[in-house]
Amino acid sequence: MKQPLHLLADRDSLAGLAILGVCAVAWRLTAGFDEVPAILSQNVPPTFFPRLVIATAALLGGLLLAGGIRRRAVDLAGRGPANDPPIAGAKAGGTTLPPPVFWATAGLVAAAGVLIPLVGTLLTVGLVAIALPLLWGERRFRLVAALAVGLPGAIYAVFTLALGVRFPVGLIWNLL
Repeated sequence: MKQPLHLLADRDSLAGLAILGVCAVAWRLTAGFDEVPAILSQNVPPTFFPRLVIATAALLGGLLLAGGIRRRAVDLAGRGPANDPPIAGAKAGGTTLPPPVFWATAGLVAAAGVLIPLVGTLLTVGLVAIALPLLWGERRFRLVAALAVGLPGAIYAVFTLALGVRFPVGLIWNLL
């Protein structure tokens, strides 16, 4: 009976379970969205986009869980070591903090949440598309520039032009 529990001892399995749990809670929260009158719905219910993102995250979490279970099963069967890469600077039985780039990425995402009401969604996406690759060490500046222009442009084309969804333009843009 201990064998199935040991299959979840892989860090990817635990992360996959956590993602699936968060997705289940988020999906349940979308059930509380108010219904939009048909004349205002633009043929898209208010739960569509959040549930699309949640379903994608759940799929990826499920794949992470399955991969962790598979690796752990191979390890327990004695056919080879688990492919779980060692954490840099980790001691046997000890834990380490995430690297500084993790905290910088979390700060950048939080800053983006603050920037959206000020400068608007598309400009914020463009700024994040510049800052994030540079933070992660990307030095091909033409590629970063193409991402910074292409990503907001593609989002605008799909959502605003094709689907008729309007994004907040931001307080600063409204003042101009």
